Amino acid sequence: MAETYIIRIGDIPSRKIRKRVRGFLEDEDVAVVVNNGQTFGVILEKNQLIIKSDDL
Repeated sequence: MAETYIIRIGDIPSRKIRKRVRGFLEDEDVAVVVNNGQTFGVILEKNQLIIKSDDL
């Protein structure tokens, strides 16, 4: 089963951090690898960070 996490950009407490996150994710492929080796893709969609498992 694929895991998906959604974080609203407005939930990030600092305007400066929100701007940095948007700039970092803009036009880039971003992935997060956790300790057990599982990989998650990260996209910005409709003012939300979508973190979705890349399991095939």
